[in-house]
Amino acid sequence: MCDYTQREYQCGHFRWIASKWCKEYTLTHKRCQPNVMHFEYRSDELCGECKPETYPPWENMIRRPKEGTL
Repeated sequence: MCDYTQREYQCGHFRWIASKWCKEYTLTHKRCQPNVMHFEYRSDELCGECKPETYPPWENMIRRPKEGTL
């Protein structure tokens, strides 16, 4: 079984991050039953889906074509 870390975010979403792949996975790349070894609660973070989109400071200097004008 592969070892995983389970993370719960402020938004209530969960993510499972592999911390160690088992030998079977390294040979076949077929996922096996997860074995959660560690639990993290990130009360000060949102998951990737819920985070607002951020743009680099130079984004407003780039001229992009308007949608549907190509």
